[in-house]
Amino acid sequence: MCQCHTCNWLYLGVHFCCNTGITDLSDICRKFYGQFNIILSVLGKCSNEMAAVHLIKTYCLPTLMYGCETWTLTDNSLHTISVAWNNCFRRIFKCCWRESTKPLQFFCKTMSIAHLIDQQKMIFLAKKYRKAVC
Repeated sequence: MCQCHTCNWLYLGVHFCCNTGITDLSDICRKFYGQFNIILSVLGKCSNEMAAVHLIKTYCLPTLMYGCETWTLTDNSLHTISVAWNNCFRRIFKCCWRESTKPLQFFCKTMSIAHLIDQQKMIFLAKKYRKAVC
């Protein structure tokens, strides 16, 4: 998180810190957790896990990944986003925080957030390359 709040600037809904280009993703994670909690409260305690995963992937994931093509991720910011994404699966499937979410993500046909961000960046660059060639 950026310590200097006077020189932050906002672009595509992402806060960039000072002149470093490092992104402050705390606002994005806050919005993601807010949407996630609303979905779980509407579904209730006895809900279908796969329906919850579908809703999370449909409504919360785009919020978490909005503008990820422009992010400069540090290890700390990638860890913050990974924790948010993994906690989502742990809470839906009522798992312990020490358990890995990789089997759950595999079962739900979902990749880790690091892979999803890399995929979005490659798609963005491929579109830019195709546009530049034409």
